[in-house]
Amino acid sequence: MPPPLKSPAAFHEQRRSLERARTEDYLKRKIRSRPERSELVRMHILEETSAEPSLQAKQLKLKRARLADDLNEKIAQRPGPMELVEKNILPVESSLKEAIIGEEDPATLHERQLRCRRGDGEGSLRASCTGCVNLG
Repeated sequence: MPPPLKSPAAFHEQRRSLERARTEDYLKRKIRSRPERSELVRMHILEETSAEPSLQAKQLKLKRARLADDLNEKIAQRPGPMELVEKNILPVESSLKEAIIGEEDPATLHERQLRCRRGDGEGSLRASCTGCVNLG
């Protein structure tokens, strides 16, 4: 026969028992409604693998190592900033591009030649105009 309900120990024991029963029912419902393995694979929660469970962690580690190696290889093969400037992929100011590539676009070259002819070029600009005088 159960102890009287007015007893504090009996009350707490009955409460604890009801909470356990409620938790147990909740977990049973969750387990019954849990998705199938194929659904978990489709949702990318589980990996599609035929390896034994004891080897799956090593398989995942190997896969990540391969991906890291592939990424490092691709990073090593990508073009540098100079190549990107030369191919007009990376935008820079024309004067900076001129210094980087060593070429001038026709408009900048023409403007420099005109300044040299007028004699209003700056000292560094005039020094670079040695061949400009004869171009007229």
